[in-house]
Amino acid sequence: MNVVVKLGGSLISSAPDIVNQLLEYAQTSKDRDVAILIVPGGGIFADKVRSVSEKYDIGDGAAHWMAILAMEQYGYYLTDKTGAKGIESINDLPCGVSILLPYRLLKETDELAHSWDVTSDAIAAWVAYRLNACFVKATDVDGILMDNALIREIGATGLLDMGTTCVDKELPKFIRAKNMDCMVVNAHYPGRIIAAIEGGAVIGTYIKGNI
Repeated sequence: MNVVVKLGGSLISSAPDIVNQLLEYAQTSKDRDVAILIVPGGGIFADKVRSVSEKYDIGDGAAHWMAILAMEQYGYYLTDKTGAKGIESINDLPCGVSILLPYRLLKETDELAHSWDVTSDAIAAWVAYRLNACFVKATDVDGILMDNALIREIGATGLLDMGTTCVDKELPKFIRAKNMDCMVVNAHYPGRIIAAIEGGAVIGTYIKGNI
């Protein structure tokens, strides 16, 4: 089973422990063929790119690749702090837990728009689509919120109508177009990521791509 976990940049302090718990899960799982690919967010690295881009009026194309390299920096941070290995290709995804170093893959394919609307969320969705994988967005909140209340399930179309949420603007468009789903969970509780992988009951938001 292939799984893509988008690990938000906001989790940088706790991310190593999250990755190591996923490593332990993969090593002890009854499904020894489980392959978990972590797509790193941009976090503080992408924030710096955005501020520099705005200050010096950098074009969308250059800013896009700079932001992808920001994801790559976060990926190297995760490989340094955990036992997970970094990979540049999604062909023959290895079992266990891997960290995607995305620049080479995206440079070779370049299928996504060069826009700040397309962040690591949409990139992770694109990777999950290519792998036909279960897709989990691990972030620092419980899921999609409305008036501080958790929405347990929502269609991609309804999510588009909400405006700003914890997912980027392109994600609901992409999963609707590809008819794929996404589970958003709070990674401060790593057990929720594992529950989402296993398809069990979990606190979070289930985004359905077919509505």
